Amino acid sequence: MWRQTVRVCAFVIGICSLTGIANAQILLGFDDGEVGLIKGAVDGAAARLGRCGCQKVLFDFVDEQGVPLGTRLAATGRNPVEAFTALRIVNKPLAPQCRTSKRLAFTFPGSQVIYVCSLKLRNESIQNSVRTELILIHEFLHSLGLGENPPTSQYITTQVAGRCGA
Repeated sequence: MWRQTVRVCAFVIGICSLTGIANAQILLGFDDGEVGLIKGAVDGAAARLGRCGCQKVLFDFVDEQGVPLGTRLAATGRNPVEAFTALRIVNKPLAPQCRTSKRLAFTFPGSQVIYVCSLKLRNESIQNSVRTELILIHEFLHSLGLGENPPTSQYITTQVAGRCGA
């Protein structure tokens, strides 16, 4: 037990020291007027993920096998910023998830793509850029293997806001 605790502490210390923004994000399907706004939200989310306090959210949730997302990420050898910036952000405004709900973005557990409902996300970003960044971090957790229901989408977002919102 103590060895696992030491490994987790070493992981947290290691990732907290790596706060720089990694490579440029891959943004697909956005028009010229949307790219700057989406890039700003993505960069803001990446900056938040570079903070040690925000990275703790990775240990608040587990994947379907009960493995903490932070442990799962550590096994890849990447820090949270590197993993987040490796994702593709794809505009899907006509996806059923965008047309029939209030969702700003969506993905699937383990996917390396975050789909964005660009019109909704753009409008939200103009009104509340912090919330947009938190939603992208929420989706990042799903990309690491977090399922939904349980935990509920609201609970995930609330936890992300608590760790990453300040």
